[in-house]
Amino acid sequence: MLIDTDVLIWCLRGNPKAIKTIDGLENRLISQITRMELIVGCRNKTEITLLKRFLVEGGFRVIALSQEIGSRADLYLEEKHLTHGVGLPDALIAATASLQGQPLFTANAKHFRCFSDIEVKRFIP
Repeated sequence: MLIDTDVLIWCLRGNPKAIKTIDGLENRLISQITRMELIVGCRNKTEITLLKRFLVEGGFRVIALSQEIGSRADLYLEEKHLTHGVGLPDALIAATASLQGQPLFTANAKHFRCFSDIEVKRFIP
């Protein structure tokens, strides 16, 4: 399952439901854009080190951005930016889920409901 940035933020903030749900997942995938978003949220090098440790010890596999993911995200933006307000990070995450054939686990289901080719699993904190 591809885990969206927001769910990991809930987990990192100590939300018991997020922690329990992620602990129960065997296949923990994240997009490289999610990793980048998490790094941007860090306030210092110590937090970056802790984040990297969390991702490694948690068994998260980062799906690298590729030309194929970029092309799919580009198409999504052409089709959905003006009509649904889809932004670049969400387009890249949706493209990653689509091309990996993985459901997307997110608390922001409304951001992704316009993508008919991905299954969205909603997290409610």
